[in-house]
Amino acid sequence: MAADGNIALLAERRDRIREWLSEQPENADADQKHLDSGSSERAYWHHGYQAAIDDVLKLLTR
Repeated sequence: MAADGNIALLAERRDRIREWLSEQPENADADQKHLDSGSSERAYWHHGYQAAIDDVLKLLTR
């Protein structure tokens, strides 16, 4: 079933990101700089979130 393959791809991507995040500085998850209006971190975070949504939409509409 195509949905199972899509879920597996998403889970693999999630796991790779989790692994990468675990290697980042301890305060990376606490700083929350992406919440600061006008910050480059906020723009970068939203760009990444938009790209993730785009990836999911591509998988779901194959």
